Parts: sequence; structure tokens; C-alpha cells
Amino acid sequence: MPHQKFPSAAIKPRYSKGQISVFGINSVYPRTPWVTAWWSAAFPGFGHMYVGKYLHGCILIVWELVVNNMSHLNTAIALSFLGRFEEATAALNRDWALLYVAVYAYSIWDSYRCAVEIKKHHMLAEIEDAPVTPSDVSFFDVVTLDKKSPWLGLLWSVFSPGLGQLYGGSTVIGTFVLAWWITITYKAAAVRALLDSFLGHFGGVHASVDWQWFLFLPSMYAFAIYQAYVSVTENNTLFDIEQIRFLRVRAENLAHQPANEPDTVHILATFEHSPFVEMALHDIEKLGVPPRNIVALPLENLDAQTHILDTIHRVDGRSMLDGAMMGATLCSVLGAIYGFVLYWGPVIWGLLGLGAGFFLGLLAELAVAKKKSIKLTGGRKSEVILEVTCQASLQNQLISVLKTRKAEGFVILPQR
Repeated sequence: MPHQKFPSAAIKPRYSKGQISVFGINSVYPRTPWVTAWWSAAFPGFGHMYVGKYLHGCILIVWELVVNNMSHLNTAIALSFLGRFEEATAALNRDWALLYVAVYAYSIWDSYRCAVEIKKHHMLAEIEDAPVTPSDVSFFDVVTLDKKSPWLGLLWSVFSPGLGQLYGGSTVIGTFVLAWWITITYKAAAVRALLDSFLGHFGGVHASVDWQWFLFLPSMYAFAIYQAYVSVTENNTLFDIEQIRFLRVRAENLAHQPANEPDTVHILATFEHSPFVEMALHDIEKLGVPPRNIVALPLENLDAQTHILDTIHRVDGRSMLDGAMMGATLCSVLGAIYGFVLYWGPVIWGLLGLGAGFFLGLLAELAVAKKKSIKLTGGRKSEVILEVTCQASLQNQLISVLKTRKAEGFVILPQR
């Protein structure tokens, strides 16, 4: 049955759940306000990008790069942590540094405020239950809402920040992240430092690295990895929300009345939320089964356990990686700073800090949540139940469709 028989893009919601366009995918997804504020404190603009305020985030990131460099703030911070306070004072350009304070404070405050407002918007969008257009096709691109692996987004960003965002469907943000990563890496001479570090030429690392530019990299690297993971998770959740609404509207509009006639079979099958669900519906209708004899409805989720990691099969936004990535960011910055005077250099110590901070942050999250039931990951689960009533002669063809379209399982109900 064609999708256009059920209202979708024709309805203009007062409170939108998300938007899919050639520029990327964005959704109204509730985030913890204090975590948002922390990311803004780590790097102005990150908190806004974390909650989907990408334009604000890009403006504040550009402001941070310009004003921080003109004031030599990173250099002053590094010298201060190393106890060289007189050098730090001499390095700091006070005229630019005074311009930094107000916008830095605003970034933290406004990102917290935006997280609170977006939570309210999310609640109203859930009440309104407006549809989301699941694809956008233009001359420049084809963007579709689909299920993807958050871990692949994370992995591509490990190789190069920006690639994970492009994988997740955020064309503009991925391009922006990739561009500033390349620029700052070049300015900091970070590629040369990386090669020298892994070849054991640590003296060359200390001599070649630009402190001012290099200290942007740890927080940028950690956030790009985390943001890619989070954005794919949010897009998967938006896909589930959109498909749940489609199936419920379809069931209401068709007024299902399965036939209870001789020489018919009743088959139940279960699926995960994916495009295969809708493909299966169309394939079954092509076999000649009337739409009113096909019931497809989402199952209510009864799993209330906290999961440390989200996966493509379990994306509920309740992963415990917030604290882990916050710890990774903080410790990687400290590792890079003290790496300027330690033998292994800022690259090796920065990476060690990244790993150590991740596990320390994860342990802190586990300590806070120790009274809750915690699993490492969410397992595979059925999310959609499909009931088909058809002629017995179509049974084998129907089972073939279910297998082709990745059904989790099926059962043929006995005749009553």
C-alpha cells in the first residue's frame, strides 16, 4: 500500500520531532543540561552542537579559534599548569583575553538553557505526535532516515573527525568538523608530531609542536568521536519513532478485520524496526493478500535496565558514555599539557590521558548508578509484531518473504 495514503509531509507540526534535508538530519532529543554545559566549558560551541543547535555551535567554535589564538590563551593555560606563571602572564594578550570572558560565560549559560528548552519541546512533540518525513531527495543528495551502527560512526571519527558525522548523514556538520580538524592539525604540526612519537623521535616532537594550536586538538578529537556516536544514536531513535507512528496510523486507517474463513492460515512474525518492515508489508500485498488482513504494530518496550553502551539494536539514549567521554576529554588535555615537558611528548601522553580518562569516567558513572540494574549492552529484541491472514496456498510464499525481509521469527497459528 503506497505511503501517500497516510498523511506525512502534508502536516505541518507545531512542535517538530526532527528534520531530514540535504544539509543533514537533526532531531529534538532530550539531553542532560549539566552535561551540555560541561561540553561548552570544555570548548565553547560544543554544548550547542551536542543538543542540535549547529549554527550557534559553529559560530561559537569559530569565535573560540579566533579569540583564543589572538589572546594566546592556550599557551598561557599550559604554562600555568606547568607552574611557569610569569611566562604565562607575559604570553597572554590581555586586550583579547578580556573579550573572551563574556562570550565564554554566555556559551555555558545558553547551552544549559537550550537543553532545558529542548526537553520541553520534546515533551510537546511527543504529545502532538506529528509525522516526520523519512527522506529528502534533491539534485545534490539523497538523504534517507535509516538504522546505522553508532560504533561505525565512532570508529570513522577515530580515524579522522568529521567522517563519523558524514556517515551519520550530517553533510554540513561533517564538512565543517573535517575542515577545522585539518586546519588545526596543520597549524599545530600534529601529523609530524604523531609520526615522530610513534617512531620514538621524542626530541623532534617537543621542538616541532605549536603549543597554542595543539591544545585545541584533545577536546576537539574527543568531542568529534562522541558527537558522531550520539548523532547516529539519535537518528536511529528518530527512525523508530517515525516507523512506530506510520504503523499505528496504517492500522487505524485500514480498520483491520482479519478473515476467519476455511482454508486460511494465520501467521505471526516479529521484526526489529528497520526499512525491512515496510518492504515486507508491500511484498505481502503483492502476493494478493488484502491490506486489511495484514496487521503490523509496534511492541511496547518493557526493558527498563540501564545499558552502558548503545547499539544498533538498542538505542534508548540511556548509555553511560557521557561521564566516560567527559573524563577522556579532561585527562587528554592534561596529558597533552604535561606531555610538553615529559619524555614521551604531548601526543603519547594525550592519547594515554584519553584512554585513562575514559575508564575513570566510566567507573564514576558505574559508582553513581550502582543501585540500578546494569547490563553492558542491550541485546537483540523484537520491536514490531506482524499478523497476516491469507489463503493456505500462499503460505510458503509468505514465509519466503518473511525470511528475505529479515524477520526475527514467525509462527503459524493452529486452526481454532
